[in-house]
Amino acid sequence: MKDEKKNGRSPKVWKTAVIILALFLLYAYGLQITKVNLQEPLEPQRQENLVGLIRSFARPDIFAYETETRRTAVSLRMPCPEEIKGSQVNIEGRQLLMVPNCVTTTQDSVTITGSGFLPNAEILVAWTPLGSTSTRRVAELKASNTGEVAVTFTMPDVRPSEEPQTLELVEVVDRRIVGLSDTTYEALDKIVETVLMALMASTIGTLLSIPLSFFAARNLMQNVKAPMSGIMSGIILLPALGGGAFWLGRLLVSPILSLDGTFLPSLQTSLNALGFVGNFIFVLIQLVFLLLPLTLGGIGAFAATSIGSRFGQQLTMRASASTVRIVTFVTTWVGTAVLTILLALALVWVNLLGIREFVPESLGEQLGLTIWPGLVLGLIAALWTLRAPAKHHYPIGLVIYNVTRTIFNAVRSIEPLMMGFVFVVWVGLGPFAGIMALTLHSMADLGKLFSEEVENIDEGPVEAITATGASQLQRIVYAVVPQVTPHYIAYIFYRWDINVRMSTIIGFVGGGGIGFVLQRNINQILYTRASVMVIAIAIVVVVLDNISARVRSRII
Repeated sequence: MKDEKKNGRSPKVWKTAVIILALFLLYAYGLQITKVNLQEPLEPQRQENLVGLIRSFARPDIFAYETETRRTAVSLRMPCPEEIKGSQVNIEGRQLLMVPNCVTTTQDSVTITGSGFLPNAEILVAWTPLGSTSTRRVAELKASNTGEVAVTFTMPDVRPSEEPQTLELVEVVDRRIVGLSDTTYEALDKIVETVLMALMASTIGTLLSIPLSFFAARNLMQNVKAPMSGIMSGIILLPALGGGAFWLGRLLVSPILSLDGTFLPSLQTSLNALGFVGNFIFVLIQLVFLLLPLTLGGIGAFAATSIGSRFGQQLTMRASASTVRIVTFVTTWVGTAVLTILLALALVWVNLLGIREFVPESLGEQLGLTIWPGLVLGLIAALWTLRAPAKHHYPIGLVIYNVTRTIFNAVRSIEPLMMGFVFVVWVGLGPFAGIMALTLHSMADLGKLFSEEVENIDEGPVEAITATGASQLQRIVYAVVPQVTPHYIAYIFYRWDINVRMSTIIGFVGGGGIGFVLQRNINQILYTRASVMVIAIAIVVVVLDNISARVRSRII
């Protein structure tokens, strides 16, 4: 009995030991790869740097001050003469002693001691180089409770001169708040820009993601089936109807955009008299001109798929099995060839893996190069359809579902920071690039969230609407939309909150907003100004988080 228990427990003990050992080795190797060194934070210089950074952030440049100062000057020689001395100054009860009174290199230390200053006064040691109009900060110090001072420093530069140069101890006598600082006004301006960037990106992303979310919902698409002849007929008509409608839109817009280059500028000039409202109207008009070809192309593509689907359905219902098989064979052959050619031309245009180096430049030669592989693949696909029943319906809905979900996941996997960099290259520095990056990421993220809400709906209303003979569009409008609308609204507010935080990061690559100013201040080591930006971001994030939480709690 004991042997059985021992034999039964032995494998579990060994498995546990192996797991513990594997975890130990994993974390040990992880520490080596990540180069964790607990001695570095304990170094005095690093601790001093950290304290200085924290103290700078703890003194945000929020207010503007009217400052009254007293200046005490002392002479400094560059370089040191043969006989090194000290300088002693006595001005209005303030006594200073500087030893030595000269420097030869930037490594030479200078010590200033003194008395007679105001207790706890803030004092700046400033140097105006000979021949320069700008003052350089050398050191900062604070007087003791008894008005005594002491500081040791090195000079940031050495400029030799025959005449002595001047160091000044600038003592703050009085300091009064006279209003908000320029940094605060800049932070307010940029935080408003950031919030509006996030709002516009959330709005546009929502408008794009809502229709796509229904294509990415499995419960809506799994029963969408069509005969192969209908699917392939739509693909065959796609270049003619979709491409033709797109080029028609280009032809309609081109004359307007090419009216001697004066139409849009004159329109903008006339609308600018209305202020920002006129600019909004002008941008909407521009958007219509830009989207008209794409809109017409989309309508043409939808018409192609509708006509092809109707043709396939009627053919399946009315024709004999042999006729359906022949038509399916021919349409599959031609449709697969067309699809192959379109995909090949797209890859050449993108220049995937440098493929443009191996293909001709002209479109006609590229078509001639891709038509034969397309026909061969089309023939293989046509022969494959002979294996299925003549009137078999294929799950085209699941194909659309998988393609849409793949696009959402691919776009979501790219960080908005990288998107911001790409759009900055495209449209230049500024908030427009940030809006485009946030819009693209919002579309993918919201599309996935919306589609998951559609998949979790109650199927009862859908089945009831379906029993009445409703179409797919009617089922979505009357059974799906009422159930998901509250969740959609909650997600939209939540996404706005996320976009506010993301826009801060996008600003680091030039995408506008407060992040751009924050990065500039950090790069220039202006931590007191950067602190104002951080405070503004924190306040806005907290406020928007509370607003979105209350909205979600009331809606859901």
